[in-house]
Amino acid sequence: MDPLREEAIYNERHVKIICVGAGASGLCLAYKLQRSFRSYSLTIYEKNPSVGGTWYENRYPGCACDVPSHNYVYSFEQKPDFSSVYAGSDEIQKYFEDFANKYDLNKHIELSHAVQKTTWVEETGQWQVEVKNLNTGKVIHDSCHILIHACGYLNKPSWPKLPGIDDYKGVKVHSADYDRSIPLDGKNVLLIGAGSSAVQILPAIQPIVKNVTIFIRSPTWVLPDISTEAGQFTQEEIEKFKKEPETVLELRQTNERTMNSIFSLYLKGTVLQEQCKTLLKGEMEKIFDDEESRKKLIPNFAVGCKRVIPSGFRYLRALKEKNVTAVYSGVESFTSTGVISNEGSSYDGDVIICATGFDTSYISHYPIYGPEGRNLQTEWAESIMGYMGVGASEFPNTFTLLGPYTPVSNGPTLIAIEAQADYICSFIDRYQTEPIHSMAPKVAACADFKAHVASFMDKAVWTDNCRNSHNNHKVGGRVPTTWPGSTLHYLEAIREPRWDDWEVKYAGNRFSWLGNGISQTEWDPTADLGYYIRQNDDGVWNSRWKRTASINKSGSMPPRILHRQAKLAVTAPTDKPEPEEAKVVVQAAAESS
Repeated sequence: MDPLREEAIYNERHVKIICVGAGASGLCLAYKLQRSFRSYSLTIYEKNPSVGGTWYENRYPGCACDVPSHNYVYSFEQKPDFSSVYAGSDEIQKYFEDFANKYDLNKHIELSHAVQKTTWVEETGQWQVEVKNLNTGKVIHDSCHILIHACGYLNKPSWPKLPGIDDYKGVKVHSADYDRSIPLDGKNVLLIGAGSSAVQILPAIQPIVKNVTIFIRSPTWVLPDISTEAGQFTQEEIEKFKKEPETVLELRQTNERTMNSIFSLYLKGTVLQEQCKTLLKGEMEKIFDDEESRKKLIPNFAVGCKRVIPSGFRYLRALKEKNVTAVYSGVESFTSTGVISNEGSSYDGDVIICATGFDTSYISHYPIYGPEGRNLQTEWAESIMGYMGVGASEFPNTFTLLGPYTPVSNGPTLIAIEAQADYICSFIDRYQTEPIHSMAPKVAACADFKAHVASFMDKAVWTDNCRNSHNNHKVGGRVPTTWPGSTLHYLEAIREPRWDDWEVKYAGNRFSWLGNGISQTEWDPTADLGYYIRQNDDGVWNSRWKRTASINKSGSMPPRILHRQAKLAVTAPTDKPEPEEAKVVVQAAAESS
């Protein structure tokens, strides 16, 4: 009797995967699995009626990407026909819809399905997942070997927790769940917040409302505007991008190289930090010639502590319009007709827009019951013990995309998503080809990692005196939103799994994967059985530095001066760079809305 193929070394067992969320992360995972795996099934449960995640949910007036559009794409899937430098939310949403259609990913996705509960079953080594069909109300019970949470970190609107919020009789809406049918023409609007969303909303609604009152609790750093002409791509430019895709690639690479050259901006007291602060302060002072406005609207904290906002001068100019009232205070409470500020003044409005950001605590919408009934919701409410953006301490066979400690505040988010998807796929590959029961990050590894992050953050600008979504709206507080390093640093750190950080349990003999002694090569009738005989050594590099040098194409670029950016170097007051030259230099501080 001939040997059986299913008993060969590294035989692939079928693995069932459930992913929660069909935003940028879930779609990337689906693509990566489809590209490299064959013996698997994938179901993605998405609570919304469409893919796209935050780009489906965010549709407030003026909503747009605040990193260059051509760089807000997967590394391998560029889009040549973006209409402008900073594309609107509808255009970004269409990119993800088109991506799902192009690669036939919708077959894996169940829309309008909300996960209600997940439970680990130790005996079977599987997750039980309870899901509600939001269209029919039917509750579905599913199971999987690998559970992935791709819910994002900008998906839980943070409503003001203030007295009287339910007493307000007018129209109340959050920017992260905006209703475009709400009429604003001729209305008196109260806009609460002065962060990224509010900066986009104010200039968008100012021309059509009767009056708008904006409540500014703290200032933020903004970049000079891109002019209308420079901001929009002409039809000729778009056609060239389509016909000559290498020009789009060159643009993307130039933007990326610039953004990746300035990480020291995010470290306190560095030359780049001081140069950038001087530049932006000087440009913002040109908008306001009175000292009182400058004190209220120009931050004194480090650049990058809050997200730097591109094209923010439209916002600053809108503050000077006759129908705009700026209140430099937070809101104390709501009334039936409006709000009361922290200073005790009353303001009435027909519509209240709460541009108050997101809950970035990373506590999931649904309970995640792990071993011995432990609930990750409860544990992370007390102390997040995440692992490098992808894992949760002692919770087996479950991973996160854009989880705690992902580099979301200093670089291109989609690139980090890709790295995480590749990393998770390496675990799925090992699970599939070895007799593994479960895998989970060790407690000691997570504790050491968390301690390292804490020591690093003391040196970073994110712990400066500012309040924003990355520190969950707490001045001086620090939730584990941000990776302790640059995006390139993260890519190198997560490229290869550190298996000694993980607890791996086996079902049966851990070496049973060796099988019947027959290789996979021998089972492939088209394979070269002498593939290792060659004239030159073209094998894998055996040292990390050599592998890294190969991946980053070391030697291919002219030498650069490290931790400096010539466009930010101001040697004299008359020697400042033009705003158009400097905008990309500080762009890495901006994040998607």
